Amino acid sequence: MELHPEACYLGSGMQMGTFAIVCPPTVGDLELVSRLSKGFEDASLGLAVHSPSGLCALDQEDLRNTTLLVASPGQCVATSGDQEAFLSQVARARRRILATVAPADSPGYKWRLRTGIDFDTVFDVGFVSQREGHEEVSDLPYHFVFNGPIKDEEPVPEEPSHPEERTIPWVLMGPRSDANKNLLAQLFEHEIDRSGLCLLQSRTKSRAGVELLPGSRGLLAVLSKARYYLWGADRDVPYYESFRFSEPLLAGTVPCKVDPDLASQGLDIPGLYASVAAFQAAVREEGYLAMYRRARDFYVSRGRLADQLSGALSLV
Repeated sequence: MELHPEACYLGSGMQMGTFAIVCPPTVGDLELVSRLSKGFEDASLGLAVHSPSGLCALDQEDLRNTTLLVASPGQCVATSGDQEAFLSQVARARRRILATVAPADSPGYKWRLRTGIDFDTVFDVGFVSQREGHEEVSDLPYHFVFNGPIKDEEPVPEEPSHPEERTIPWVLMGPRSDANKNLLAQLFEHEIDRSGLCLLQSRTKSRAGVELLPGSRGLLAVLSKARYYLWGADRDVPYYESFRFSEPLLAGTVPCKVDPDLASQGLDIPGLYASVAAFQAAVREEGYLAMYRRARDFYVSRGRLADQLSGALSLV
């Protein structure tokens, strides 16, 4: 997905706005940037989106009253074309916020904090607070931002449409990783309905996003006919990818992650299982409709993303 940052403006622009976000145009946490842009728009907050080189080209005065969010800071520095000029521009912002979706105990998270940018705080977007993990590696103030619905997704249906037409029992989607290949083998080993669909693909450049080839109507059509969306652990440390939850759910498909390490933490996230056998038991005991309602209720439980962002910004 390419954002074309210089063309993406929400609100009244840099001169009158108070918020901006900088991100690489074709790599990094692109789904996060897109999501934050929509959240700011829903909150009626003026937001400008810039590429690293575009930020360097701004007049120095343009950033002095601006709160600047930075996504994928290492890649921002690397793709800026002039690292010294980029870091100098970022330093001129009134406040600098690291926007992230990485697990706090991963090397990548620590690397984001050590890119030469003097951040004022961290906005961690997801489903579970990582405050304890963050405080083990950084003294920066931390704000958890629950990745709730955006305006375009509302109202999230209380019931899936035409459940009787969902003829695909499950869909396994994601990167062609050892974890997902192993998950597929377990599905067959436990004789889960073999009319399910497996769609594994080469890894996308952004680990933050839903592995759904954004914009593909064909895959969304598949989800509209499926009951369960499955994926496995795909990181060296346990982490729940909230961006892989909403799109299947909005298509009426129940998002289900099979990750024994993550499930052992007792997180309050529906559809998280220690094994294929545990998933199979849930399907048998609860059923599709009950599992959908539980996932839907969780997603809307903390309000819209816009409200979460407004609350976090009021504390910065």
